[in-house]
Amino acid sequence: ISYLIAPILTRLYTTSEMGELAFYMRLIGFISAIATLRYEAALPLPKNDSHSFLLYRLAYLISLVILLIVAVVFSFLIISGVSTHFSWWFYLFSILGTACVIIVNVGTSWSVRMGEYPIISRNKITNSLVANLLKWLFAFFHLSAFGLILASLIGSIVSSFEFAFNFKRIHKKFNSLRSKKKTLVLMREHKEFPTINLPHVFVDNGRDMLIATLIFTYYSQSIYGSFNHSYTMLRIPLALVGVSLGQIFYNKASELYNQGKSILPILKKMLLLLSVLSIAPFSILFFYGEPIFEFVFGRDWRQSGSYSETMSIWLMFNFILSPITALPLIIGKQKIAFFMGIISSLIQVIPFWILPMRYGNYQEVFLWSLQIVSYTQAAWLVFTLFVFYYLAKKASAKNS
Repeated sequence: ISYLIAPILTRLYTTSEMGELAFYMRLIGFISAIATLRYEAALPLPKNDSHSFLLYRLAYLISLVILLIVAVVFSFLIISGVSTHFSWWFYLFSILGTACVIIVNVGTSWSVRMGEYPIISRNKITNSLVANLLKWLFAFFHLSAFGLILASLIGSIVSSFEFAFNFKRIHKKFNSLRSKKKTLVLMREHKEFPTINLPHVFVDNGRDMLIATLIFTYYSQSIYGSFNHSYTMLRIPLALVGVSLGQIFYNKASELYNQGKSILPILKKMLLLLSVLSIAPFSILFFYGEPIFEFVFGRDWRQSGSYSETMSIWLMFNFILSPITALPLIIGKQKIAFFMGIISSLIQVIPFWILPMRYGNYQEVFLWSLQIVSYTQAAWLVFTLFVFYYLAKKASAKNS
């Protein structure tokens, strides 16, 4: 729904307004991803529903504390005048939006445990329908970035209603089983989520948040809007195809590895399939990104098409690699993957940080930074593919 309505919205809103919305989405995504210390991801694991409820309750309690801390930080930014990019309503909407996303994330994990998948589907469809229809409607009232962010917030609030109502029902059913001692035991039992999983999420989401902040600080909302739109559109193949293939790879590779069989055949097959699927769309964007973006999204988005030409090689290799990123988890090499992820993040952040400080905040400097990031990142992803293949080969030989 979001992708289909994008060509309409890009003709109703400017690149600057879309940039503010993108920053808002990055911010609430970052805060909500770390607010529960990732304990919500552990909800499907305990054998007893009562133990899962203790983690469910713990995730909400931790997120409440984190949100209070965030509210204090935001209040300081508003009162002190340190942040001049955003109005007070932006910070208020960010807190409310983050709270809704947390409710949805925790509720989704509980629904997965209970097998209540229709709730998850209804949530996603409701969010997308309400938010996008309101964005279209608010454009006629000339609400600009305020309307875009308000529409997204309302979509999050409406989609979180069912999970919020479920909270009351779940709490009533399991409240008598509350136990601080059992909660502490469960925290220790699932300590890998805050100690291993959380750093991964923090690095990935923190990188995107930092890049957004640097572009906002050194350049403009318009440049970030064009950059984010291009980045989002180039990740369509990953969103629509790569995620599903990644789930298939994870399930089949895990099964083969647990049976003591080699995972190299399925790895080769997946890499070949992804390479074939990626060549045509990314090659077309590499040569014709500007005219395609101008035709599909409007004249104001031609620059975004230029960025897509620059990023196409990078995101082609990202598409090929992403579905097999679960490989280190399968063969127990998470630490190697974590450190490689840190290096990848540094490759992306440093040019956007150093170059404008030295050469100024001109659009040419941004394009130069983007070129350096794209080509070095593409080279690093190729190296990562070879590392993953080597690890898979070594693990298969040892396992057999």
